[in-house]
Amino acid sequence: MSETEEWGWVTHWTDLLYQDEVWRDAQGTILRLDDMEPDYCGRVRAFCLRNAETALTAMLYDMTHGPMPSGDVAVDGFNREWDMLEAAGDNPQAWLEESDLLQALAYRSQGLPARPTVCHCGYPFYDDEEPWDHSACYPGIIVD
Repeated sequence: MSETEEWGWVTHWTDLLYQDEVWRDAQGTILRLDDMEPDYCGRVRAFCLRNAETALTAMLYDMTHGPMPSGDVAVDGFNREWDMLEAAGDNPQAWLEESDLLQALAYRSQGLPARPTVCHCGYPFYDDEEPWDHSACYPGIIVD
């Protein structure tokens, strides 16, 4: 497994929920998901789900300090995040399952890349490094 220095700001695994590239292990080492073994990714995913309620509580507690930095845009973002986390209290595991990190871990635990390369419509997300627009795709779509 390879580690990277780019993620030095990460202090807890919940800091990684909104990305699908890396994991921080118990020793504080940042590991790329695509370099991790599928069974290890499955265990990490199970760990996160077991700790969903604790993670949600910790994130809500961290938010009690208010938005940083302050300002209208920061306050709006803070309020959206607070509302989302508060609503997640009804089902912390379902909320966590929707995070980018848990979805990437689910792919990796099946031996797939952390970031899917093909949309459910059957076409790639990228063709020659250029992104395709999949905004009109939906599950069950058949593309000829």
